[in-house]
Order: sequence, then structure tokens, then C-alpha cells
Amino acid sequence: MVRYSWVLLFINAISSFYYNPILYVPKYHDFLEHQSNLTKDLFNGYDATVSPIYTKIDPTKPIGFDPDAPKRWNYTIMLYSLKLVEVIEPEEKVSVVMEVIEFWYDPRLTWNESLYDDIYGFFTRQSNVWSPTLSAFGVNDLIDFRDQDFRVVRVNSDGMIYDYISVRVLANCPMNVYKFPFDSQICQIRFCLPVFNYGEVEIINRIYPGLLKSEVWKTMGNSEWKLTNLTNRVDTLRYDDGFGNLELGVFEITIRRNPLYYIYMIIFPTFIINAISIIGVFIKGADKMSRLNVGLTNIMTMTFILGVMADKIPRTGTVPMLGVYIIVNLVIMIIAISIITGITEFRRWVTPILKRRKAKFSTKLETFLGTPLEYTCAVLLELMTVAIFAIMIGFWIFEK
Repeated sequence: MVRYSWVLLFINAISSFYYNPILYVPKYHDFLEHQSNLTKDLFNGYDATVSPIYTKIDPTKPIGFDPDAPKRWNYTIMLYSLKLVEVIEPEEKVSVVMEVIEFWYDPRLTWNESLYDDIYGFFTRQSNVWSPTLSAFGVNDLIDFRDQDFRVVRVNSDGMIYDYISVRVLANCPMNVYKFPFDSQICQIRFCLPVFNYGEVEIINRIYPGLLKSEVWKTMGNSEWKLTNLTNRVDTLRYDDGFGNLELGVFEITIRRNPLYYIYMIIFPTFIINAISIIGVFIKGADKMSRLNVGLTNIMTMTFILGVMADKIPRTGTVPMLGVYIIVNLVIMIIAISIITGITEFRRWVTPILKRRKAKFSTKLETFLGTPLEYTCAVLLELMTVAIFAIMIGFWIFEK
């Protein structure tokens, strides 16, 4: 009796599937049936561990020398999305997240669509088909976000196989910091198929057209860096022996730094500190030691700021623009201290000479060597401070 009840339940379930218009869709049922037949026939005798790449070539001869042989096997990388994560200036590295679509041709996975209800494509596990191993060339780290056990590819009737890759790449990026913090950097992310010879495989790289729209570009950078250009090309790594030649799919990004942080936190405060310190050094009525203390405090502050800036840039032989700006302010303050220190001795040496001459010019010069000389030096040093500050701000404005 119990067995009879289970049979009835099974029959009812089947009947509800076939006759319930919500559960049973005739075309969908036919599609699944034809797809099952297609995959059985297609994968019958197919070996996913063996590649379809033609290897009977002579690498010492030019490509295409054999008219009866197939052309180089094409492998295409298409950049679908890119996001700049961070730029590590001291280590000269850049980290990006890339969404890449890769597709290739396998002639063993082709079929006549008319024999299988006009099915032109289906999805299957990546482990069921042969697929190349894409590698990032010359990178420090590569993280694949895909689940190794649940990768899915699309197979089309013309033998094209499509796969989707989501990776985080930490690549080397030599940096030119001469214009820091108004600098732009050019970084390259390179991909290759390292096992295959140049004569066997041809790498093609593309950029998805929608990625080049202006509204999309704004989302590809971060708060400090803005993406200003994105290009693609294929380079060939060549060796003299001809056997080690390797094609590299290169994506090149140009990024520009947002300098506002350094303007607000370093350039503008440095200008204010230096301008006020010059006034403090040449202020009338203060004793000599108080003036020297103001100058020395300024020098210590500039040295500290210079150290903070040095932690943000790589240790190269180039002095960045911001470093030059801080050093010039430092030199201005050293000049101010030198004037205050030496002006007293200079007066003590020159005044007796001018008094002995008793000329009108000597009297005016003696008067000028007092307070007017200090004020003149203060004005000149202030003008120098304003000038280099204006140069930095002007460079930022005209570089936009």
C-alpha cells in the first residue's frame, strides 16, 4: 500500500510538470533534450587534456611558410572592466582589479546547428573543455577571484569558447617623480601564454568599447589618482635564438595624481610658516636669540616636512618638485638667519669707516645699514617666498 502511494505521487509530479503551463514549457523541454544529445555527441571521444594547437612548425622559418598548415592559433584577451586599487610609490608598484573576457578556437567543438534544433551555443564547466592558462608577465602578485570548482565557459557552434576572468594584479610601474605632486605615471599590465611558442600562438588583445565612455572612466580611478588614458597593444619579447620569442598582450594605463592633499597639507602650510617666520626673524625690538629661535624652529619644521614627503616617493636620483620647493624655503630661512647673525658684525666693522669719511653719502649709507637694511632683506625674502609659492600654484592650475 505504501509502495502504491509513492507510485501515485511520482505519477502526479510528472503529470503536473508536463501539463502545468507554469512548470512545463514545450520549447524549453525540447531545447534541453537537444542540448543533451548535442553534448553527448560533441564530447564523445573529446580529450580535454590535449590542446588543439598545431605544433608541427619550424621556429627557425618565417610564420606561414607552409601553405598547407593552419595559421597561428588565435587567443584573444578583451578588457571588460578595470579598477585602480592603489599606487605604492616607494615600491614603484600599482594594484588594479581587472575583469577580462578570454576566448579561443577549438575546431573539435564545432557542430551543425540544423542537426540540433538550431542550438548555436551552450554553457558547461571549464573542466570539460581544454583551456589555456593565462599568466600575467612580470608582476609581483596575481589573485584570481574565481572559484576553482565552479568556472563556467560558453561554447559556440563555430568552435569559439568564451571565459570570464576576474583578477587583482600587482604590477611593477617605474615612476618619474620629477613633477611630484603634479605627476602622471604610465603603467603596464602584461599577459602571456608562457608555454607556447611565438610561431604557434598569436595573442590578440582588445578593450571593450563601453569601457572607453567618459562616464565609465570616472569610476576607474580612486580618490588620489585619476585614470587619463587606456591603450592596448601586443609586444613581442624576442631572443636571439628564435625559440624563446613570446607575445605579450599589453594594457597600458596613464594615471594622474590629485595634488590637492599636498597643496593643503604641505605647500600652503609651508608658505604660511615661512612667511611668518621671516617676519619673526626681522621683527624690530626682539633680541637676537629670540630671532634665532624663530629661524631654527622654522628649519626644524621644514626638515620634518621634507622627511614626511620622502616617505611618499621612491628612492631615485630625481629630486621631486615638491622637494625643491621645501628646500628653497629652507634656504630662504637659512639666508634670513645668516643676515641677522652677520648684520651686527657688519655694522660694527663698517660704521667707524663711514663716520671717519663724514660725507653725505656715507651718512645716508650709515642710516641705511640700520633698520632699513633689515626691512629690505625681509621684503626681498618675502617676495622670494611668494614667488615660489605662486610658481607651484601656477603649475597646478596650468597642468589641469
